[in-house]
Amino acid sequence: MEVRTETSAAAMVAGATAAMGCAAAAARRGTLAGLAAAFFAFELCVGLYFPSVGTLRSKYVPDSHRSVIMNLFGIPLNALVVGCFLSIKRLGVTGALTVAT
Repeated sequence: MEVRTETSAAAMVAGATAAMGCAAAAARRGTLAGLAAAFFAFELCVGLYFPSVGTLRSKYVPDSHRSVIMNLFGIPLNALVVGCFLSIKRLGVTGALTVAT
């Protein structure tokens, strides 16, 4: 049985979202074991996600435009990270994890 890369990447994104939601819930409850387990699950999804994205990128994005397209997609992510760091005192840990979800 062959699993398409698109399907596995979508499952990894869903798993990472669920893990980050569990991390926010564990931070709200104050359980360190739950928070650590959620971050390990998130890191597992990230570790599996990047090879899939590399495969999809080579399949769908032409080499001549790849660097420009990837840099343009990185701008909103960097803006989100900077905004979260600048307002960390207002958000707190739980709020920052919720924004990341």
